[in-house]
Amino acid sequence: MFEERYNHKTVEKKWQDYWYSNSIYSWNPNIDRKNTFIIDTPPPTVSGFLHIGHIYSYTQADFIARFQRMRGKNVFYPIGFDDNGLPTERLVEKEHNLRAAKIDRADFNKICQEVVKKYEEEFRALFKSTAFSFDWSQEYQTISEQTRKLSQMSFLDLYRKNLLYRKHAPTFWDPADQTAIAQAEIEDKEQTGIMSGIQFQTTDSYKLAIATARPELLPACAAVFYHPDDPRYQNLKNKQAIVPIFGHKVPIISDEDVEQDKGTGLVMCCTFGDIQDIRWWKKTQSAPKRVHQQVWPNAKRWNT
Repeated sequence: MFEERYNHKTVEKKWQDYWYSNSIYSWNPNIDRKNTFIIDTPPPTVSGFLHIGHIYSYTQADFIARFQRMRGKNVFYPIGFDDNGLPTERLVEKEHNLRAAKIDRADFNKICQEVVKKYEEEFRALFKSTAFSFDWSQEYQTISEQTRKLSQMSFLDLYRKNLLYRKHAPTFWDPADQTAIAQAEIEDKEQTGIMSGIQFQTTDSYKLAIATARPELLPACAAVFYHPDDPRYQNLKNKQAIVPIFGHKVPIISDEDVEQDKGTGLVMCCTFGDIQDIRWWKKTQSAPKRVHQQVWPNAKRWNT
């Protein structure tokens, strides 16, 4: 007899257990490689709880995996956890109310292992309950010795092939942890600021004023920009401006990204206040000027 009410939880668990115990989604390494379809999805970062966005993004790849299996492909579809990085460190620091720099490295690593184990168990349970067709026999952690070795070997392979290069480029810098960070680790916040007026003059003594919320970047000024359709500044074409106080000369350039109704309609490009500065700086083809330098331990008393 059928149950009076359909119990989806019982039925789901029954079939999920069947799928995984019978290796329905497992990749077969003995099948011809030409018939293998590989999906390399980025592993979720162990930085907190999963949310609907994670489920949505992995669903798209899962559609493809299932479609390729229906076409008879031997699908290689692993899943792992990105537990080796700054987001995970921040999670551990937050949960245990500590700073990694303040405790012994081995002790901190031990705490990290305990925290990521708890979260990865929750990630695993959620992914299995949503019936993603990952091959769980290929599960990995980015902190594991095997994964780190593979990453290092790949790096060395790129080096031998002369595919690596080193260059100075702008990056997001965390002054507390003294490390570069990714865009994904940055939270934008809107807040009220103050616009400061600064008077420049051209090399032929024509005075002009710019308004900026970042006057501290003045020594790193690389150019002054105006909108090409702004009638007030057509006389500035192909001229140079002298940066006040610091005295170096910078080009005056037109660009459609300038907001004519913001401030005076003139804007200084500095290296670097924001993403727009980077875009404009590339047009100048000049060397970046560094204003904020690394603070060394013996300079902390002046770092206020």
